[in-house]
Amino acid sequence: MLQIKQDSSFSHSHPGQQYVPLKQLNVEAYIKSFAADVTIKQIFRNDETQLIEAVYCFPIEEQAAIYSFVAQIDDREIIAQLKEKKEAQREYNDALEYGYGAYLLEQDEKSQDNFIINVGALPAGKECHIYISYVSELDLVQNGSRIRFVVPTTIAPRYDPNEGGIVSPGGTTSKYVSTTLYTIEFCCRIEKTNVSRVSSTSHPIQIEVDQENVYVIEFAQKNTHLDRDILLDIELASNRSNTIIAVEPGAVMVSFTPTEEDCQHAMNNVETTNEFIFVIDCSGSMEDENKIGLAREAMLLFLKSLPLNCHFNIIRFGSTHQALFNDITAIYNEKNVQKAEQLINQLWANMGGTELLQPLLWLEEHPAQTGRSRQIFLLTDGEISNVNEVLDLCRSMATSTRIFSFGLGHSPSRSLVKGLARATNGRFVFIPPNSNVDVHIGKQLQKALQSCITNIQVEWKLGTTVMTAPTNIPPVYVNDRLIVYALANDPMFVFNDKSSVELRNDQIRLGQCLCILEAISMIFGNSSNACLIKTGPVAELVEFLSLIIAYSFGLFVARRYYETGLRIFASLIVLEMVMISIGIIIVVLIIFGAIPRTAPNSTAYREHDSLMIRTQIGAFYCAFVYIVTFILDIIIVKFAFKLAKLIAVERSSTMPQI
Repeated sequence: MLQIKQDSSFSHSHPGQQYVPLKQLNVEAYIKSFAADVTIKQIFRNDETQLIEAVYCFPIEEQAAIYSFVAQIDDREIIAQLKEKKEAQREYNDALEYGYGAYLLEQDEKSQDNFIINVGALPAGKECHIYISYVSELDLVQNGSRIRFVVPTTIAPRYDPNEGGIVSPGGTTSKYVSTTLYTIEFCCRIEKTNVSRVSSTSHPIQIEVDQENVYVIEFAQKNTHLDRDILLDIELASNRSNTIIAVEPGAVMVSFTPTEEDCQHAMNNVETTNEFIFVIDCSGSMEDENKIGLAREAMLLFLKSLPLNCHFNIIRFGSTHQALFNDITAIYNEKNVQKAEQLINQLWANMGGTELLQPLLWLEEHPAQTGRSRQIFLLTDGEISNVNEVLDLCRSMATSTRIFSFGLGHSPSRSLVKGLARATNGRFVFIPPNSNVDVHIGKQLQKALQSCITNIQVEWKLGTTVMTAPTNIPPVYVNDRLIVYALANDPMFVFNDKSSVELRNDQIRLGQCLCILEAISMIFGNSSNACLIKTGPVAELVEFLSLIIAYSFGLFVARRYYETGLRIFASLIVLEMVMISIGIIIVVLIIFGAIPRTAPNSTAYREHDSLMIRTQIGAFYCAFVYIVTFILDIIIVKFAFKLAKLIAVERSSTMPQI
């Protein structure tokens, strides 16, 4: 949202005005595999009678990278350039002093999922058009069976202990967006490859399945407001590979998702005693959306699911923190479980602010005993401002502690919830209101008890030196995804048949990527098109004419074979002609719309199953015809004519002389 900057000279003439009205929002996204390219367009208008200086707080995914920022006022267009922070701030201030429009985009120092845009001088009655484009990796959920796409569209009020109360980054408030009249458009295109279903738990959506290579998702309702994040769940096909590679000139990206079998081969299971410490947010903000009720329900399930002979403790926090047991942990037995249940049933959101740093400092001062593995389960709405300070502390604890974080409610701090898990090699999950927590609790606890694949190395056999990221590869769990990037020193590098990438764990090979012909993957169903010829009226007509010519040529060759006595080869040609005839019928049906031309590997809804089956059968037959006729043609052309020539020579030598 766009806000009048309160400490500027312009704000003194608008003491009662806080926000520049949002008039229109447009979100466009393109998703391919586990990466998303998102462009957000926002239109604001200064309805005041004087020039103002405006500030916009923009929420963004924690693992996203902004690559384009454009601002337009009238016919002026400002395209952002990446500069060092102090230099950019100095140029921005100079522009304001001279009365020029200036625009500044910077990351919030306290919370990495927010960017602050200083829009600068906005004249009275004028509109400001802002375009922001970013790319983002998408998270795997549901044991690796789904990819989740999130567009954060709200900024929940964050608690800042230095301010002593509830604030938002940039001083904004999420209540503003639901009271401002504006229009919103959302369009997401998802490549069909390896996708079996698309759904949303945040908004009603409509899905267009008729396009050849992509699903097109839009809001089903026109009057949609920014009162929650946009969530899309993309269910993956079951027959996907565990290792995927993406190649661009000068760059390679490898994704590895280990299976249960991979982990069984790679993990060295060592007997350890587990410590489970539950850190529960009981601040005032947990009362909203009954987030404290979700935490209460989750804790009761945790208590019933802990393994025997473990140790545990429960820490509540708000402005202060309190532990259930005086010792760091207590043995998991019936007496201590009853004591814990009494505490959980009395959990309320009545502990003031959200000062997470203090209980984590207490845990750092009391590390786990030798031979024990400490797992921290954090249940919070993440509404704090000192995110980076908390993350730095957790990184220092990563060698002995893993944090499994639960983000409760519609708009928890994604940078906090994700950052805590990633900094400590743990896991994270987001639980919206009115959700069933059973599945989330079971899966997180199961992962906490799992060993992980460690000491992963990547061997880049690319024929050139590369710079990789991350340099230290983190552990990876079953059905979790590891992504490694390589930038070649040679910008003209191309991944060819001599290139390969191999992932290893000690002496065990985990995954390997080689250069494979694209046509092979298309035949075996790794593409959204199973037929080898692209679609469209012209392509279909060319294919139809090609089959007619092949049929005519086959008729001629079969007749000549039969006349020369090569009846076996003549029979093979007849068989080929029969297959071509069926192919001609299929193409004719495709041209007239009786059979769809595309053969998607997936469908958005199960009612399209019959259509998908008919499509796949037709497409499979096309591919089958191409392969078989190609093999037959090799046999016929390479061997048959040689044999015919020998027979002709033999006949000519035995003919009587006249």
